[in-house]
Amino acid sequence: MKRSTASSTAKTNLMCTAGMILLIVLAVCSLFVGKYPLTMAKLLSGDPLQWRVFWTLRFSRAIVGMMGGFALGMAGFVYQTVFRNPLASPDIIGVSSGASAGAAAGILFLSGAAAVTLSAFAGALLAVLVALGLSSIDRSGKNSTIVLSGIAVHSLAQTLLMALKLTADPERELASIEYWIMGSLNGISLHGIGGHMLLCLCCMVVLFVLHRQIVLLSAEEGEARMLGVNVGGLRLLVLLVATLVVSGVVS
Repeated sequence: MKRSTASSTAKTNLMCTAGMILLIVLAVCSLFVGKYPLTMAKLLSGDPLQWRVFWTLRFSRAIVGMMGGFALGMAGFVYQTVFRNPLASPDIIGVSSGASAGAAAGILFLSGAAAVTLSAFAGALLAVLVALGLSSIDRSGKNSTIVLSGIAVHSLAQTLLMALKLTADPERELASIEYWIMGSLNGISLHGIGGHMLLCLCCMVVLFVLHRQIVLLSAEEGEARMLGVNVGGLRLLVLLVATLVVSGVVS
């Protein structure tokens, strides 16, 4: 039994190391891929335009891509642990559909990329609060209550999104909504990622601090309570923090 556990741990460590090396290689390669050609020789020579493109666009997009993937993976782990379901994801609370509906409203009724981003973040956060509010009505504390509330909020947000699409201008606003929903790192720059990165970092630190309690949530509720875990309060806290991470990445 010990040998089997040790072998499994060794395989996991090997896969994590290989994945980390592959991530670093791909991130470095992505710095030199794009419409504007960057070369190591010109960067080393101190070409100002090359360095401006490198720091303002390429480097910031690579960092946001890696950090966003890590944050979404962490949020997915939290959801799978809390719901004790390997298929669970942040979408189960309706965060993605809420962000999409918020972004669509921002495109239609507001102006500017910052306003759209804030609208998307507000929509995602509102979806989470509504889902958690609906689940709090049921005092049984079952995971299925949160799941059902999330499904209901997701359906409501999708209905609102379709209504907003119907009122959008097909030539301009509708195309912008569809492009935003598809997602892209093209709009990322060094000057516009500070707030979102700070939010994601703070939330990830909280999840790291609570990782032992989060793992205990994967046990039966009775066992977790015997180990001193406030199951209901901790579940709501980690779900809210994990969803804030997803909201920051998506918006």
